[in-house]
Amino acid sequence: MNQVLKFGGSSVANAQNIRKVIDIVSKRKNRGKAIVIVSALGGTTDALLNCGSQAAAGLEEYKTTLAGIEQRHLDAVKELLP
Repeated sequence: MNQVLKFGGSSVANAQNIRKVIDIVSKRKNRGKAIVIVSALGGTTDALLNCGSQAAAGLEEYKTTLAGIEQRHLDAVKELLP
């Protein structure tokens, strides 16, 4: 049986939630082929839109916003990988 598994932003908002997604996908893999669709980390799309608006307006604070987005992703990766 083929299946599509879609996880929204809150499902991958942090390392703890990503572990839950990994567990769900791992349990489903024995049921046949699966397509896994994962949204951006919760809040990332809004943060990117804000960052783009800041940059378009010539506001230097876009750099801080972008650095925060980057750090959030790095923190999640560090928590997930040994």
